[in-house]
Amino acid sequence: MNYINDIISFLNCECELIENPKSAEAVFDAYKEMLSKGKSEGFTPVIIIPSEVMCDVMGDFYSICGSNSPSDIIAKSKDINVANLLEQRLKYTMPEEEEFQQEVIGEFQELLPVKNFISLLDYGTSKIYDRIIIAKIPTCNPWEVAAWIPNMAGGNEFPLPEEQIAIFKHWYEKYGAVPTIAHFDIWELYVENPVQTQEAAVDLAWEQFSFCSDVVHQGVGTVKALASALLDSNVWYFWWD
Repeated sequence: MNYINDIISFLNCECELIENPKSAEAVFDAYKEMLSKGKSEGFTPVIIIPSEVMCDVMGDFYSICGSNSPSDIIAKSKDINVANLLEQRLKYTMPEEEEFQQEVIGEFQELLPVKNFISLLDYGTSKIYDRIIIAKIPTCNPWEVAAWIPNMAGGNEFPLPEEQIAIFKHWYEKYGAVPTIAHFDIWELYVENPVQTQEAAVDLAWEQFSFCSDVVHQGVGTVKALASALLDSNVWYFWWD
């Protein structure tokens, strides 16, 4: 499939293509092995679900912003104040009417923590994708991988790559969160230090709602329901419709 070769070409780094993987566990075994090697060899692995849409998005991004190398995008991220960025995004997505604000806030629920990734499975078939890329992104800083993977590149409320990097760095430093799986419209992160209290979970839920409002509006329904799901969860899921 040409689009897979094109995606690898856009990434411009060493990649491993896994065809017809036996299981999600097999993919993660390969990922974890690369993650261990990357710490000493200077790269961070990312699991990528290739598609024609992702190829088109990446092609459009690089044709428009071709002069912006990953190092340029990373440099832009360093000028971003994460607190201000999240506050601005929250103002954009939060309804102005107090009645509707209360509906968005909601109440805590009894939800199980999330421990498993779901993005390796095709939503339509519930089967693992038959072609998966593990890219060896040439950086030791996991939060910087978004500089190579523009995803929707700012469209449809998707944060710009430099905004993703700034927010991912904030979450890495606070929670040990690592971007692990990328679709064209999805990020899943693995979290080493998940939140353990309701107060911390609510604070994080507001940040995640600002980053990706669809996890509430088209997902769990309210910010406090999201906070309930974040308690002791090692996996964070973001999807932009």
